[in-house]
Amino acid sequence: MLKAHRFKTLFGLVVTVALLAWVLRDVSAVAVLAELRDADVWLLAAMVVVATVPFLLRAFRWHVLLLPGFPGSTLTSRFAAVCIGFMANNVLPARLGEFARAYSFSRIEPIPISQSLASLVVERVFDAVILGAFLVFAVSYGGFAAGNTALLRGAGVTAGVLFGLALLVLWAMARWPRRTLNLVEQLAGRFLSPALTERAIGILSSFIRGLGALHDPWVFTRALLWSAAVWLCIAASVWIGLLAFGIREPGFIGAMFVQAVIGFAVAIPSSPGFFGPFEAAAMVALGAYGVDSVRIVSFATGYHILTFIPVTVLGVWYLYRLGIRWSEVEHSEELVEEAVEEAVEHGEPTQLAVALAPDAPQVDASGERGTSSSGTN
Repeated sequence: MLKAHRFKTLFGLVVTVALLAWVLRDVSAVAVLAELRDADVWLLAAMVVVATVPFLLRAFRWHVLLLPGFPGSTLTSRFAAVCIGFMANNVLPARLGEFARAYSFSRIEPIPISQSLASLVVERVFDAVILGAFLVFAVSYGGFAAGNTALLRGAGVTAGVLFGLALLVLWAMARWPRRTLNLVEQLAGRFLSPALTERAIGILSSFIRGLGALHDPWVFTRALLWSAAVWLCIAASVWIGLLAFGIREPGFIGAMFVQAVIGFAVAIPSSPGFFGPFEAAAMVALGAYGVDSVRIVSFATGYHILTFIPVTVLGVWYLYRLGIRWSEVEHSEELVEEAVEEAVEHGEPTQLAVALAPDAPQVDASGERGTSSSGTN
């Protein structure tokens, strides 16, 4: 585990250095600093405020994703975990934020870590579907510089199809959990020992429990709408940031395209804070509109650093307030894996298998068995 973590950290650093070298290869630092000094301060302030709102929107959406299995969480605990997770992504390598978020939420609320983590996987799929839709919409709308439209339209349609298929697969897993488990058990039994097969089924059972949001059409629709709200708000912050640097060519639809490209790019392993992939994605996306390199680097630098600060500060503050040690965040990936394995060893999969049955009674937040509840914030 330690060697794998070091490899991911080293690989991410190499990616960051390589991409930053590519972005900055023909850009004058003096010209970038001049652009930063001339940027509209009030628009930059508005950009930071609007870019921070999506973290609260994510906390509202997380409530919807948790409804089928854990309806009793509070907005404060969800927002705290969101901030801790994004703070971890900003200051730690290897994208530990998702593990830190799942772990910290399980520290605040009585929810199994595996269930928390599964809900975050669903969240990422919703994000990807919305971003894919934004790409398709933006390239269909046009407005790119000559020579870029065909390639970008193909990339946007491909991304939308791929992530739509991923959502369909996860929905099928949530809709037919027993069939999924039986199929995986049959396939795993051909290649794995009985003990490993049982462990794999146990972990998958717990994971599928967290996919409950995909089974209920109303929950699914609400989660999709919240996802659209999250990314439209981020697009608005990008648009305001572009205006702060005098970049008007893309417009709001172009800002949707820019944040979609950046959203996919930061999934690439890199150093803490996604430095490198963020700037490279901005260069590619804004270059498609014919924006010059100096203004692109100026915008990317200003937007990235300024929007980086609020959630990082909030995350550190929530760590201190909740009494979560920094070492727990650093080792959250190992802690999450240990918790999942421990749940499997102590028989949680058997309980989950019962819960996955179509007619199984649900357990509400207080631990009382009864009918499924939609819950409240």
